Amino acid sequence: MIGTPLFENLLGLVVLASFIPVTLGVARLVQRRPPGTLHSVAGRLRWRWFAVCGCLAVVVAVLAIGALTLVYDDGAELRVADDPWRFLGLTVLLIVLVPLQAAGEEYATRGFLLQALGAYHRWVGILGSALAFTLMHGLGTWPGFVALFVGAIIWAVLVIRTGGLEVSIAAHAATNLFAFVATAATGGLDVVDDTTAADAPLGVTLILLGGDLTYMACVIAALHLVARHRPQWMPGNRMAVAVAADAPQHPPQATADEDANSRR
Repeated sequence: MIGTPLFENLLGLVVLASFIPVTLGVARLVQRRPPGTLHSVAGRLRWRWFAVCGCLAVVVAVLAIGALTLVYDDGAELRVADDPWRFLGLTVLLIVLVPLQAAGEEYATRGFLLQALGAYHRWVGILGSALAFTLMHGLGTWPGFVALFVGAIIWAVLVIRTGGLEVSIAAHAATNLFAFVATAATGGLDVVDDTTAADAPLGVTLILLGGDLTYMACVIAALHLVARHRPQWMPGNRMAVAVAADAPQHPPQATADEDANSRR
């Protein structure tokens, strides 16, 4: 297996996943700050908010893939039936590795770089991290590069708006996981392929960019709902904190003994 295209593809996922401990280590050892500040304003991953973003990301990814299938159905023959157990094993492995790979890229770009460059100005951080993320995928075609750059800006804005990486990790992981599983189903992981999202043609990029905009709208709507009804799911977020501060404070009910004493 070592030296095969499959091994190299899986190794690439592991290398990108290693960005997580690297960036956390740099924050702790070099910058002398709590590494949790890379996660979110709460100093940790807000798992319930991450679950909300994950559900939205999966729905949007399914819609985008459905649109791509309708428009660009090339009749690719699935190879799952050739060896279903191998495909099942690859799928399980991808379910573990792909979210870590996506998170690694997020910690490096919309975590570390966004905060480092954002110290100069918010938009320096947004544009700088978006450019770095796009260049990680190569120059590709001009529509692919532009769409990827615009999508990276959208994700960076959402990270700032929500106060954490949960929103971008969820979107990145959902998109990549569907793409990798589909590639495994068609045998694409067993061949050498250097293409990335930056190589996508104009039609594909428009659909993917539409997915990014749809995800942004859904997240903003969910942000308001969660901040209003479940602010404890987003500790540290400015909107959730403001909602919690505006909530009426109900004094504790007096006990029977206290009530009796107050009447004496």
